[in-house]
Amino acid sequence: MLEADPVLGAVIATYPVDRTRLLLPAVALVVLVGTALNFTLAEAPGWGPPVTAGLTALVALAAGWAVLHLWNREIILYQNGFSYREGSRVVFFHYAEIRSIRQRAEVYAYFGGLLRRTVHRLTLTTIQEQRIVVGGLYRRVGDMGMRLENHILREIAPAVRDRLAKGQRVPFSDTLHLSADGLHEGGRDLPWADFGDYRTSGGRLALLTAGGEVWFSLPLEAVDNVMLLIGLLREKKAPA
Repeated sequence: MLEADPVLGAVIATYPVDRTRLLLPAVALVVLVGTALNFTLAEAPGWGPPVTAGLTALVALAAGWAVLHLWNREIILYQNGFSYREGSRVVFFHYAEIRSIRQRAEVYAYFGGLLRRTVHRLTLTTIQEQRIVVGGLYRRVGDMGMRLENHILREIAPAVRDRLAKGQRVPFSDTLHLSADGLHEGGRDLPWADFGDYRTSGGRLALLTAGGEVWFSLPLEAVDNVMLLIGLLREKKAPA
């Protein structure tokens, strides 16, 4: 049982690296290289066997270093923030220090769709413009992304609504902005009176006009704080 942090509060969940996923590719690489060398280079008389042993050892050392480099990575969620561990280095963040979160989930199918695997990727950007990228090596990364997003948006939402109330534009992607007047993208404007609805399908977010035409579309993974944006769009969409 992990102890509570005096600043960030009680522990909510821990997400270590999946060490099995680290070990299996490394072991497979060493076995594959060793086997290939034994049936090729090792056949050379005299110098073949020692060179083969040396190359196999180098590959094993490189694979071992790569595994150890990621071995102790872990993310711990607290009530008011989270810690990000790389080796012996641990960095603490308050949820209020995160400016945006982007999530990406790709489904890979194998053996004609009999086996499926979802690969998640989270990108966090701090108010100091630091980027934290969390890949699929962590256990339960989908659950982690959902929890992180909920806590981060809890901190972000009041500030965003305050900026909108003051007449400021709030960015939700590299080009898309939202304001009290409407949506803005690439020099184009869509007043709220002309906004109809939004649609999410095929991993994309489409913004529709009151006439049902697509005004702008972009991948969900390119949207900052997508659940907050969707919440604001729901408030503004035309009544059914």
